[in-house]
Amino acid sequence: MVSSLPRTKAKSSTKTISSSSSSTTSTTSNPLKQITKLETALLNDIEEEYDPNPLLPLINLSRSQDPQIVHKAIWSLHRVFIKFISENKVGGLNGDLTQTQLANNSELGEEREVRAWVRERLLEYVEVLSGLMRDSEPALRSSSIPLLFSLLGPLSNSIQSSTPIIHIPYFKLILNSLFNPKPSLRGSKQRKSGQGWIIVESNQVEDDSDVLPQDVIKIVVDDFWAKYDDIRWAFFKESATFIQNQSQSSKLSDPSNLLSQLLPLTNLPKLPEDINAFYISTFNEPPSGMNKNKKSKKVNTKKGKNRYKGEIDELPEWMKEYESENSDQSDLDDDDDNNNNVNGGKGGGGKRKKISSTRQRTSQLSIHQNIYSISSHTTYYTNLWENVLSYLQINDGFIRKILIGLHGEKGILGHFKPERRLRIADWLSTLTDKGGSNAMLAINGLFILMTQYNFEYPHFYDRLYGLLDKNVMHVKYRARFFRLLDTFLASSLLSSTLIASFIKRLSRLSLTSPPAGVILILPFIYNLFKRHPGTMILIQRPDDGDDILKISSTLGKQGFNDPFNNEEKKVLKTNAINSSLWEISSLEKHYLSSISTIAKIFKEPFTKPPFNLEDFLDHGYSTLFDTESNRKIRNPPALSMSIETATVESMPKLFPSHQKQKEDQNENESVVQGDIVSQLWVF
Repeated sequence: MVSSLPRTKAKSSTKTISSSSSSTTSTTSNPLKQITKLETALLNDIEEEYDPNPLLPLINLSRSQDPQIVHKAIWSLHRVFIKFISENKVGGLNGDLTQTQLANNSELGEEREVRAWVRERLLEYVEVLSGLMRDSEPALRSSSIPLLFSLLGPLSNSIQSSTPIIHIPYFKLILNSLFNPKPSLRGSKQRKSGQGWIIVESNQVEDDSDVLPQDVIKIVVDDFWAKYDDIRWAFFKESATFIQNQSQSSKLSDPSNLLSQLLPLTNLPKLPEDINAFYISTFNEPPSGMNKNKKSKKVNTKKGKNRYKGEIDELPEWMKEYESENSDQSDLDDDDDNNNNVNGGKGGGGKRKKISSTRQRTSQLSIHQNIYSISSHTTYYTNLWENVLSYLQINDGFIRKILIGLHGEKGILGHFKPERRLRIADWLSTLTDKGGSNAMLAINGLFILMTQYNFEYPHFYDRLYGLLDKNVMHVKYRARFFRLLDTFLASSLLSSTLIASFIKRLSRLSLTSPPAGVILILPFIYNLFKRHPGTMILIQRPDDGDDILKISSTLGKQGFNDPFNNEEKKVLKTNAINSSLWEISSLEKHYLSSISTIAKIFKEPFTKPPFNLEDFLDHGYSTLFDTESNRKIRNPPALSMSIETATVESMPKLFPSHQKQKEDQNENESVVQGDIVSQLWVF
């Protein structure tokens, strides 16, 4: 630590320090040797002759056009700043690092002024590293990330604190670099005005501007967020604050930069022993009073009136899940079994305690205690996702990824605080009302909330019924749609009126669906009949004289009225139960034999087992064509002799020809277009 600075040297340094940071470096034939020389001068300085001025040419070399020079310069600067931070030669580290703190007041002393100047050079170095994350050289991109994170540990240790701490101001700089990536400064020159840089476009990565490259995201996620518990906790906490405090100066340039780092984080700690990896070494020891190997309370198994010594008001497991005491951001750290009571109190088997002195809010715990608290990790993870879904404009691609990763033990909801999982229902409802490809995944989320978390959504089947439109049979997610639809309609407690509406809507869609869709609808309807016998009236309606279409007497007859209202949006008001499946009867004459064969099973006794839908979900035109082309024909159809022996002139027209009027100057002549199919038929 520099305790004093010689007066004459301080004045000399001050004059040099106040010069522009764009001063030229001394002439040398080899920049690589110059970097070594500058680094040696900074690392091997004598305390009485301390001179930080070589930082200026060294930082300028880190903006060189040559990638090799840049690579060596940033590593040299890394070693220099690590030494300076450990020796307390960098000032103003406890405040906001984004604010300039170069002192002009002589009362602060020359030594403090020099330390503040070194701090500004540190910020320039961070700016260079942040820009290299979008450099066209992959080696510079991969090197900039660990160098940027490597300063976090020394800066955190430099703060005088009774407990281990994370240097939050510098951590916010890292997040800002990851959320709002800047262009690479390699080869850049400072503008004449002194504000900003002239960027070399050829040195930038080819990805869209303001978007973090995928290889950088993979390094950040795999080597830092997913690996270390302490900085992952800080990532959750500070990212939520970053979103809440967005302004024009600190706004997310692209939400994908955050979502690409957040979505892969699925293996989060759920037990105290899972918190065991720390990037900052001072967190390796747990807080005082916490015993990570604490044994569970023993239950007295002796007979007698005092055989149970637990709390009388202990809650059952299902009720603990829905306690609302810790539902806000400042949740109570009441997970005694997981946290083992970081305040030193006695935890015991989920025992309820008064809120007086044994529990604290997560906002009242120190950073050290929060990092060892499972409840704190869960709380800030939940806060972050709530802010993401509330404030960010997410594109359809990431919405689909979020919906797919929403469920499961390691899904997003699996790491939410249990009593706050229902807060996502409004977002899911909005997506469901919009329709489209994401609506079916969103309604699956609502179904999970209804069946597992007692969420009430009375219009669920109305929304599900509305998704069965003419487009659903022509989209690529059709197979996933029917898998989920089969799950939603599986309960035997659903009314026959409701199931009849779905059967009737599906049968109506079969009239306009492609063959691959029809061959999926028919076994699906068959399974619904097997599961809900009360709907059999749709195919076994007695002849009572009413003008209602019957499956056995549909084709070739006129004047029948279908009571089914296809325009009704309320699933219980479509009057489908009073109709019949005349659409299925029409499919018995389908040109594709596989469809007509399945359609005829509805006239047979329902003694066959339900179909396995997986055998029909992945059909397309190619699979149907292969099936028909490979079919073994027992009795080949007879061909007309006139077709077999015909020539081009005598070939009968297989398709009717048409006439085309052609205007030729002053007269009209009729041109007969030939039958192309008939001509191709002649071999």
